[in-house]
Formats: sequence, C-alpha cells, structure tokens
Amino acid sequence: MIDLNLTLIIQLAIVLSLIVILSQIAFKPFLSLLQARKERIEGAEKRARELQQQAEKLIERYREAISAAQAQGATIREEIRQESLAKEMEILQKTMAESNQVIEDMKKKIAEETRLARKDLRLQARNLSREITARILGRDLS
Repeated sequence: MIDLNLTLIIQLAIVLSLIVILSQIAFKPFLSLLQARKERIEGAEKRARELQQQAEKLIERYREAISAAQAQGATIREEIRQESLAKEMEILQKTMAESNQVIEDMKKKIAEETRLARKDLRLQARNLSREITARILGRDLS
C-alpha cells in the first residue's frame, strides 16, 4: 500500500507552491502576452477587411468613372461625326453650286462662241458663194 508520510506532503506542497508561483510569474504574463497577440492579430484582420472593403468601393467607383468617361467619349465622338458630316454636306453643296455655276458659265461661253462661229461661217459662206458665183458667171456680183 501507499504510505503517506511527511515527504509526500512536503513534495505536494512544493509542487502546489511552484504551480502558484509559476502561474503568477510565468503563466499569467505568457497568457496575457498571447491574449495581446491574439487581439493585435484580430485588429489587423479587421483593419485588413475594412481596407479590402474600401478598395472594393474605390474599384467600383473607378469602374463607374471609366464607364461614364467612355459613354461621354462616345457621345462626343458621335457629335464630332455629325458635325463633320454636316460640314461635308455643306462643302459638297457649295462645291456643287460652284460647279453648276462654272458649267452654266461654260454653256453661255460655248453658246456665245457657237453664235459667233455661225455668224462668221454665214459670212464666209456668203462670201464663198459670191466668189463661186462670180467665177462661174465670170463677172463681179457687187
């Protein structure tokens, strides 16, 4: 059987006193150090989550701004295209009007030159017919 003697009680007292002393000197500071470390890690994780949410919001705002800028760019591009088409039509109409005016002027000039050429040809034909008649008849028709 187990014999309970004084040494066992002393050893038990020593172990219990060591547990109490070590608990105060080593275990409590170590546990509080672990608790502080855990709190710092949780705080850092919470801050990281907040930063991640802020980053996601910023990314969403950035995407919205990009979409708005692209839409505005498309609108401006369409306005410029419409303006250039209108300017092109204006230039074409002006050019066509100028071309029509040049054509009309050329027609008038051709008509005038044709009239003058016909007049000159009639005169030459008349002179030529008088000359031919005079040669055939052998006398001057004046």
